[in-house]
Amino acid sequence: RTIKVWDLTSRRLRHSLTGHGKNIYSVDCTSDCRLIASGSGDRTAKLWDVRTGVCVRTFGDESGPLDGVTSVAVSPDGRFLAAGSLDKTVRIWDTETGALADRFNGHEDSVYSVSFSPDGSLLATGSLDKTVRLWDISQVGKRSGGETAPRFTFKGHKDFVLSVAFAPQGNWLLSGSKDRSVNFWDTRMLLDRSKTEDGPSVILQGHQNSVISLA
Repeated sequence: RTIKVWDLTSRRLRHSLTGHGKNIYSVDCTSDCRLIASGSGDRTAKLWDVRTGVCVRTFGDESGPLDGVTSVAVSPDGRFLAAGSLDKTVRIWDTETGALADRFNGHEDSVYSVSFSPDGSLLATGSLDKTVRLWDISQVGKRSGGETAPRFTFKGHKDFVLSVAFAPQGNWLLSGSKDRSVNFWDTRMLLDRSKTEDGPSVILQGHQNSVISLA
């Protein structure tokens, strides 16, 4: 339930951040490293000031998340905080106002990983439904109603998708799974508007157990 912030130069503990009521499953930080985001089994996400060690905002209320927050990611410009949850929903909050900007429904099981593309235009999500989905962030807060459909769905894993991450240039999306593989997905498929699904371009195998983290 605690986040520890270490000074790499002095190798000393700088802050112990407490406030979550249950285990913390994910952390991320803004590009300028001034804020840390965290997601917890207490069904909330939080933003912390690295300099002071103070929680500056808490996200989540009676409307959701309805279950634990498994993964958090801050957009490259720091504007949005994305959170995946055991309740199968991805929520996008405005970091300045704390307001819920959008929610993405579509996964058929818990969402275990979320990751923004380097330019912040896309959000990748990995789920226990064995799929990886891409969502268009440029439309967050602009739709008039109804469900937001994923821009693209990648299928190919044989078991739970536990981790997703973009390559630095954004042309590749990687996913790790309980099936012990790492799949490479070509995001250039998005240029073909006639396609909404595709399989992996490269599959790496060799781990003896689940791939739970990628960077």
